[in-house]
Amino acid sequence: MLFSGRYLMLALCCFVFHTIAAQETDERPLTNVKPGSKINLVMDFSEAIIMGKTEEEFADYEKDWYKDKPSIINKFEKGITSRLSGVLKVGNYPEAAYTLRVKVKVITDMGNLFCDAAVVDASGNELFGVKKINGGKEPLFLPGSKLAKMKVWALIVGRSLGGAIKKEYLGE
Repeated sequence: MLFSGRYLMLALCCFVFHTIAAQETDERPLTNVKPGSKINLVMDFSEAIIMGKTEEEFADYEKDWYKDKPSIINKFEKGITSRLSGVLKVGNYPEAAYTLRVKVKVITDMGNLFCDAAVVDASGNELFGVKKINGGKEPLFLPGSKLAKMKVWALIVGRSLGGAIKKEYLGE
């Protein structure tokens, strides 16, 4: 009888765990977004460490930072849209019902961006989130200025994020 009691308890625990896990993985609120919906892109560099410096320190060091920052965001957006073409529209849509919030955490000396990102609805409910998205392995050498390197990596990281969103959206 002791064996069957343990077996029953084990079976009950497995059932509860499976039910909880199923609830967590079966909810896919991003898939409820209609195809072709617009998503506003907001990139936040306020807490980023850019090549070992705060954004303010980096702007003092690299005088063109504020002039080039919009083009870095534009490259990031192009990377995302290259993966989401025909699925969702990500861009400058301040009135959109959804927002893609990208918080840039680190930009390496090579220009690779490490970001946390989340798609949220108008109420701030997270529909999809990903941590530490980046462009992958960095080459030993990448020619160009610091800002030019950031633009290259912004496109690559945007493509990575766009791929992750598409995979979640399509349920792949």
